[in-house]
Amino acid sequence: MTDSTRSRPQFGSCLRDWRQRRRYSQLALALEANVSARHISFLEGGRARPSRTMVQNLAECLDMPFEARNALLAAAGFAPVYARTPLESEHLEPIRQTLTRMMHAHAPSPALIFDARWRVLDANPTGALLMGGDWQVGTCLIDRLVDDPALRAPIRNWPEVAAVMTNRLRSESRQAGGDSHLDALAERLAPHAARPAELPTDQPILTLRYATPLGDLTLFTTEAELSSAQDLTLRDLRLEIFFPANRQSRELLDQLGSGPHEP
Repeated sequence: MTDSTRSRPQFGSCLRDWRQRRRYSQLALALEANVSARHISFLEGGRARPSRTMVQNLAECLDMPFEARNALLAAAGFAPVYARTPLESEHLEPIRQTLTRMMHAHAPSPALIFDARWRVLDANPTGALLMGGDWQVGTCLIDRLVDDPALRAPIRNWPEVAAVMTNRLRSESRQAGGDSHLDALAERLAPHAARPAELPTDQPILTLRYATPLGDLTLFTTEAELSSAQDLTLRDLRLEIFFPANRQSRELLDQLGSGPHEP
């Protein structure tokens, strides 16, 4: 028995798993991929071997994460397409520098760079303030918030913030087709989260209310991703940027950005 023959059942089960995760029937996937339902059945059962183009087509139709697309290709006996380059490599330096410039250009408003595991990789000065001022590269924000009451103490509306973050974690896990790490973080955070009925509905956007030595900040956030990234490391990066939700917060950020302040 050849390696390619042995790989067929592995490919078929992997394809079936992702089809079911996306809640596609064989017919629905066939229509999306412009093939017959019989062909999908044969692929899943190991009776047909896909071409490299077919594997990539099916992965696109199922909106699979790039790492999972590599795994599907490997299961079919093909080399992976997407590399994972170390972030500190020279090859990624121009993109890394651009993200860093964007982060610092946003000052005095907070900004942080995360990876897909919610590990903080960099922060501007006011972003570091939200991390408690003393943090290490690779610190998981969710773990630290859950484990350190002092870090979450300044968050005036912590249950609301925890609810938003829990929903984000679960959404990211669903998009990934199920991610045990993100699911575990969501489970850790969920006991702190407000119930849906407790969330305010009279505001245009849910905000973070954060106590500082100079007064309370009210902030809302947005997230930037490298949506055209082909490298897995770059695809995981998130630039989280905060904006003042009112004039008082804008003025406070200007003061906080001017230098250190004692409580």
